[in-house]
Amino acid sequence: MLDLLDKIQNESPLENTQRSKESLEWFKGRLRKIRQPVNKLLTDDDFPIVRRPELGRMYMYLYDAKYQDLMPYWDKFPLTIVFDLLTDGFMGINLHYIAPRYRTALLLSLYEIAIDNDDDEEQRVLLSYQLIKSVSGLKYAKPCVKRYLYGHINSRIAEVPMDNWDMMAMLPSQKFNVNANTVYAESREKF
Repeated sequence: MLDLLDKIQNESPLENTQRSKESLEWFKGRLRKIRQPVNKLLTDDDFPIVRRPELGRMYMYLYDAKYQDLMPYWDKFPLTIVFDLLTDGFMGINLHYIAPRYRTALLLSLYEIAIDNDDDEEQRVLLSYQLIKSVSGLKYAKPCVKRYLYGHINSRIAEVPMDNWDMMAMLPSQKFNVNANTVYAESREKF
């Protein structure tokens, strides 16, 4: 997994474009599954649907921000790694708030602290806000820390298995209410 991310980080623009096309085709096939009836998705091993997120796992869902009138921008289709569970929602790192090249660097840092439990084939990244603030390799996560409320999730919550994190991170699946480059520029200032 780390070798793949190193390769992605060192790709030429042409190679990166080709990888993005491959990612997009993979994603289009999976996106159809999110809109299927729950009973079909519950048996899908690629994108299991969950009732509630768990710590250290990645999820995607449709979101309608509670205070969108007061926010300069928000992501309507977050790609979030959950690090804190709250009674009314959760805190997570939404990878869409940084440009793809920084997502790769962030994932490399996250994979270094990933927990891989062979007993039950469970893979996750256990984080805390303190860890995000203190570990230099996680500096790219700082502008990505967001809170999500269950009452504002407007779709099923689909889990992205860790084997697919790098592919999902490279996809242009963000849905901001403004141009994504505006978001990326402001995020770079927070590094």
